[in-house]
Amino acid sequence: MEQVIKMRDLYHEDLFSRSRAVKLVEKIKENPEQNAITIDFQGINFISRSFADEIWNIVDDNKNKKITFVGMSEDVNIMISKVKKSRSQERKRVFSNPKMYSFDTMEELSAFLLSM
Repeated sequence: MEQVIKMRDLYHEDLFSRSRAVKLVEKIKENPEQNAITIDFQGINFISRSFADEIWNIVDDNKNKKITFVGMSEDVNIMISKVKKSRSQERKRVFSNPKMYSFDTMEELSAFLLSM
C-alpha cells in the first residue's frame, strides 16, 4: 500500500523555510513500513529554494522508499528541478581575500568613496 501525503493538508499554499519541512518528516515517520510515498503538491502555489532543498534531504534520508511527486504547479516543479540539478553538480566554493580599509573620520570615508 502506498502512503499519499497531501502537502496542502500539512501546509497552506506556500512552502517556505527549511525548518517547516519537519511536518513532512513527521508524516513520513508515522508509517515507517511504507515503501512507496506519493507527495501531492496540488494546491501549493510557492516553494522556496530552502524548502525544496530540504525536500531533497528528506528523499536522501529515505533512499529505501520510492518517493514520487505529483500535482506540482509549474513554479513548484521548476524550483524542485533546479534544486535537484544543483545537487547533482559538484559545489564550487569561491573564496576571496578582500582588502580591508579603515577610516578614522567620516571625511576620510567620504574622500575614499569619492575617489572610486
